[in-house]
Amino acid sequence: MSFTDYVNAYYKGGLDISARYGIRKANDEASTADAAYFNTMYGATVFNQLNTKSDVFKLLRKEGWTQSGWRVLTARSASASNAGIAEGGSFGATSSSVEGDIPDLAEVSATIKEIVSPFTVTTRAAILAEADDGVKGLATFLRQQAAEAHSYYIDAMLTADYAAGVAGDNFETLTRVCANYAQVGARSGTIAAEVDIYDLGARGDGATWADGYVSGAGGTNRVLSLDLLDATIQNAIENGASYDNLIFLMGHQQLTELKQLITAGTSNATWRMALEAQAPKGTNGVASEPGMNLDGRMGYYDSIPIYATQHLADAMTDQSGGTSMGPIMLLDMEHLYMKIAAPTTFLAQEDLANVQALKRNYAFMTAGELIATKFATQGLITDLKQ
Repeated sequence: MSFTDYVNAYYKGGLDISARYGIRKANDEASTADAAYFNTMYGATVFNQLNTKSDVFKLLRKEGWTQSGWRVLTARSASASNAGIAEGGSFGATSSSVEGDIPDLAEVSATIKEIVSPFTVTTRAAILAEADDGVKGLATFLRQQAAEAHSYYIDAMLTADYAAGVAGDNFETLTRVCANYAQVGARSGTIAAEVDIYDLGARGDGATWADGYVSGAGGTNRVLSLDLLDATIQNAIENGASYDNLIFLMGHQQLTELKQLITAGTSNATWRMALEAQAPKGTNGVASEPGMNLDGRMGYYDSIPIYATQHLADAMTDQSGGTSMGPIMLLDMEHLYMKIAAPTTFLAQEDLANVQALKRNYAFMTAGELIATKFATQGLITDLKQ
């Protein structure tokens, strides 16, 4: 039955309603195809798809920036001046001045680096975010995101590959702290730019006291083994490090390879892992990988806690232009810290008249530098097959 038939039948055919009053059936139906009638609402909640975990900066102890330089003892006095003498014999240098056969000292200095994460909110954007279907409390939301980004990029700086070049205005990188002249020379031709740290120049001059320990194979990738870890630990201990101050830092791919290596064995390596209890060890408030007996995640290797970070790449470019697994670092935390000139601070410039623009400026700022007061106890394992 048509609409006209229906209306006339309802009124018993006595009224030709559709003709008299121009009543017509709608030509179409309302549907989501009508853009003017239906609009998608997105809401104020933003679901983060990124890994914002940043623990490397937290791992490092913090000290105030009380001075920019420090002295290091680089060599003992000669053995000839530390020998037995005959009864009544002369022992040379007097005690009234610094003369004779004395230890060698060197001076090292660092420059304050200022790391800034800025953002700006215009007055129009702030108004429309509230009036329309926007991110409510736009400035507050952006502040939270900027805080997370600030921590993220500081961690990225601290774990950057030294082959990327000098740190410049960024914080120094842990991989350069652990590097040495011979290994960098084997990996790249731009040695001076990559190996130098604190504008020291000593590494380029062949001073071994400024070298970290690098377990490399000249660009030939080899399978990760416990022997490589043991040799790196041995070097640190022989150069004066304490087990209590050592930590392993690696990426998640390296951690996976190490777990499989240990849990697949039945030797004393597995036994050493089994000795470690369930609870993770903490360093400056950051927990190591949770330890479990034999068949689970490990917390330590040879009593040294293991920390994994997303910032140490699973893979890196080797000297031949190929790909190798990312590095594993052994860090001596007694001689490694962040020297802080200004702790992380939130800066806000909200006075429009002062800014002389219809916008508000904000930023997070951290000032300081990564400091290593001893290089020989820092270790880097590279040239690992992926």
